[in-house]
Amino acid sequence: MKFVKSVLLLFVVSLAFAQPLPHDGSPAPAKNAKVSDLAFLSGRWTGSVDDAKIEQVCSATDPDVMLCMFRLMTSNGTEMLELYTLRNTADGVTERIRFFSPDLKEEPGEGVTMRLTTLTSDKAVFENPNGTYPKRATLTHKSGDEFSSHIELVDAQGKESTIDAHWQRAQ
Repeated sequence: MKFVKSVLLLFVVSLAFAQPLPHDGSPAPAKNAKVSDLAFLSGRWTGSVDDAKIEQVCSATDPDVMLCMFRLMTSNGTEMLELYTLRNTADGVTERIRFFSPDLKEEPGEGVTMRLTTLTSDKAVFENPNGTYPKRATLTHKSGDEFSSHIELVDAQGKESTIDAHWQRAQ
């Protein structure tokens, strides 16, 4: 289940940087970033991690919040669902993630909170201020309709791992 959660989180964070953003390439203070900087996420995205297929659908953003749904599919069908919001806060953009089973049973716990810490024209970095699973997610823009995600994880025993995904805008 940790792999599934990580893949889902990867998808969510990856989508937060699918197209170039209106910045000049130098790191923007994350506190100045707004959900509206991520409005390009609206719509449907597909990708893969190893043999798993991933999909995300995001609503249009209102001034302060965007709502997204993510799912992970293997040869056995849908393995996991995730709902998340991107929200303006006093500290910048925050991503709140909740995990669900295919029959909508909520995973125990508070979910995961990630904060946008760096935003440039070709890179967005989200970090977990409360833990290390995940620790950091870096999104790299490839073209107008594709991007890659790199998620860094450190488990409770200190073992480090990564998850990489490729995303494309679905037609």
